[in-house]
Amino acid sequence: MLRISKNLENGHTVRLRLDGTIDAASYCDLEADCSRVHQTAGTTIILDMAGVMFMNDEAARKLAKLRSDRLRIINCSPYIETLLKTLEGKTHIIE
Repeated sequence: MLRISKNLENGHTVRLRLDGTIDAASYCDLEADCSRVHQTAGTTIILDMAGVMFMNDEAARKLAKLRSDRLRIINCSPYIETLLKTLEGKTHIIE
């Protein structure tokens, strides 16, 4: 189960705090939330993954594809950070 908390950081940045586990089903919910936020022109999404305990490979692969200048990932556990780096092949995680 994944809980997603939305917080407007400023007029152009939305932080989505994630708590729980990310699997195929919960990834669909996350993708839908990201799509709604991206409908606002120029909005950047920060995925705060401090509360994510586990993410399966399928969800990590999809999440790595979503990552861009407008979607940043922060506060990953070392396991998830390594998983995303491996699947993406480059580093975009903010320390």
